[in-house]
Amino acid sequence: YDSKTKQETVFNETALPIIESVMQGYNGTIFAYGQTGTGKTHTMEGTGDDIGIIPRSFSKIFEMIKQKSKNTSYLVRVS
Repeated sequence: YDSKTKQETVFNETALPIIESVMQGYNGTIFAYGQTGTGKTHTMEGTGDDIGIIPRSFSKIFEMIKQKSKNTSYLVRVS
């Protein structure tokens, strides 16, 4: 991705498929790796209204739990 790519695009193309797998019972990992100063923190956390992968992921996971929560227990762990 280049510096003009929107956070939403990065999320939809990289994190959303992992989150969908997680909701089916698989473990999921989103790992940011790269040279210092390349935008990893911005991509993962975002700033202000330009939210990154982490807050978008939490929102999506809890939205999906809320939609499917009838008689189902979920354990959400983050490290």
